[in-house]
Amino acid sequence: MQRWIILAVVTTALAGLAAPAQADDPVPATTVVSLGDAKIDPKLPGRVRVDVDYLCSVGTEARSLTVSVEQKDPQDSSSIAFGSSRTAEADVVCDGTQQQRQIVVQSKTFNWIPDVDAVLTATVSNIGATPPAAADAKRVTLTTAPAAPAATTS
Repeated sequence: MQRWIILAVVTTALAGLAAPAQADDPVPATTVVSLGDAKIDPKLPGRVRVDVDYLCSVGTEARSLTVSVEQKDPQDSSSIAFGSSRTAEADVVCDGTQQQRQIVVQSKTFNWIPDVDAVLTATVSNIGATPPAAADAKRVTLTTAPAAPAATTS
């Protein structure tokens, strides 16, 4: 009986050594997007620049990055500035590294109002992937970006 137990243990140990090593599970396809600051362009107050960070895994699916901004006028509740910008599929870099972009969103109705809250939304869509999209939304106070220094001549 004792020989049978020893034989079973040795056989099991050898079978474990002979079995091919299993590869680790691949990292699941993940897409993450987050919004940063939003600043009104001082020369063109109908434009706001939105900082967006995103990370998406390498894939062959079509990708899309869309950023939208909505702002209500505190003096007139019927006035809403809004706009959105979609980045071309070829410009959405998905190589598994963190990407940082500044997206310009043009208001389609009114100029952006400085020092007033706005709602920002960013979405990275992965056509054909699971899950199909990742998004972030937040409320920020729009500020005016500092003007670029004037060129000097000597």
